[in-house]
Amino acid sequence: MTSQPIAQGTPVLLRILPISFVNFCTYLGVGLPLAVLPAYVVYELKLGVVLGGFSVSSQFLSTMVTRSLAGRMSDAIGARRTVIYGLVAALLAGLMLTAVPMARDMPLFAYGLIVASRLLLGFGESCSGTGTITWNIGRVGPLHTAQVMSWGGVAAYGAIAAGGPIGGYAFDLDGLWAVGLLSTLAPAIGLAVALAHAETPIVPGDRTTAGRTLVLVLPFGLALMLGAIGFGGVASFGGLMFVAAGWSGASLLVAVFGLSFAGTRVVFAGQIERFGGYAVAVAALALETVGLTMIWLATSPLPALIGAAFAGLGFGLVFPALGVELMKRVPASSRGGALGIYTVFLDLALALAGPAAGLIIGHVGYPGIFAAAALCSIAGIGLVAFCYMNRKA
Repeated sequence: MTSQPIAQGTPVLLRILPISFVNFCTYLGVGLPLAVLPAYVVYELKLGVVLGGFSVSSQFLSTMVTRSLAGRMSDAIGARRTVIYGLVAALLAGLMLTAVPMARDMPLFAYGLIVASRLLLGFGESCSGTGTITWNIGRVGPLHTAQVMSWGGVAAYGAIAAGGPIGGYAFDLDGLWAVGLLSTLAPAIGLAVALAHAETPIVPGDRTTAGRTLVLVLPFGLALMLGAIGFGGVASFGGLMFVAAGWSGASLLVAVFGLSFAGTRVVFAGQIERFGGYAVAVAALALETVGLTMIWLATSPLPALIGAAFAGLGFGLVFPALGVELMKRVPASSRGGALGIYTVFLDLALALAGPAAGLIIGHVGYPGIFAAAALCSIAGIGLVAFCYMNRKA
C-alpha cells in the first residue's frame, strides 16, 4: 500500500485523527482481554488469583519498561516505523492469545502463552502510544502539541473503555479464542491505516543522553504522577467505596470520571495553547483537588458523582498541559525519548496507586484514599509552580 503525503491545506484536526485512530486500534487490543483474562486463569486454568492478577499486570510492567525505548526509537528510526513495529507486536500478541485455548490441558504452558502475549502487547502499546504522538507532532507541528496529546489520550482511554464490554461479550460468545481474534483484527486495521500515511522526517541534531533527558523530564513527570494518583484511586477503588457504603450504582463513579476526562480533552484542549500549559495545569490540578475532596467528604452518591466529574475534568488536561511545556524544554531531535520517559510517570502512578491505597484502606477506610489523592494533587500544583519558576527565558 502506498503512503500518501499530507495535504497541506487539510485542517489540523483532520491530520491528527487518522494517526490517533491507529492508537485507538492498538489500545482496543489492550482493552479487549482486560476483563476476561484473570477469570480465565483462575477458573479455566485453575492457577489462583495471584497468577490471575499477574496475567494483566505483566503487560503494564512491560509497557513501563519499554516506554523509554519506544521514545528513542521514534527519534532514531522514525515515528511511523516505530508505530508499525508496535502494531505488528500487538497483532502477534493477539495471535498468541487465540492459541491459549488449544493448550488449556497444559495449564502452565497456556499461562506462559498468556504472559508472553501480554509482554509483547506491552511493547506494542509503548511503541504505538509514544510513536503516534511523536508522529502527529511531526505532521501538524509543535504548536499543536496540546491537541495531539489530548486526542491521543481520548483514543487510548476510549479504546480501553470500549474494549472491556466488547471483550466480555466475545468471551461469552465463543471463549478466549474470540477475544484473541478481535485482539488480532484491531491492530491489523491500525496497521492498514498506518501504512497508508507517510512518515515525517526524522529531526536532525544531537540527541540528549538518557540521563540528561530524565533530568529535564523529572519535575514534569513527578507533577503528572501526583495528579494521576487520583485517577488510579477512582479507577481501582471508586466502585468498592460505593459498595462499602451500601450505595447503588458502583460503576457510575468510574464512568462519570471517564466521560469527564475524555470530554474535557475534546472541548478544552485548545485552552492550553491560549493560556499556556503551566496555567492550565495549575487550574486542572486545583479542579481535580476539589473533586477528590468532594468524594472524600461525600455522605451520599450524588456529591461523590459530582466530585468524580470535577476530578475527571481536571485530570483530563494535566498530561497535555504539562506535556506542552516539557516539549518546549527538549530539543526536537529528542522529543520522542522525552515523551517516553514522561509517560512512564503515568504508568508508575497507576502501578503504585493500588498497593498504596490498600495500605490506606486498612487505617482510614475507602474515603481516605481520596483525601490522600487530593493532597497529592496539591503537591502537584507546587511542582508545577517549581517548573514555571525554573523555566528557560
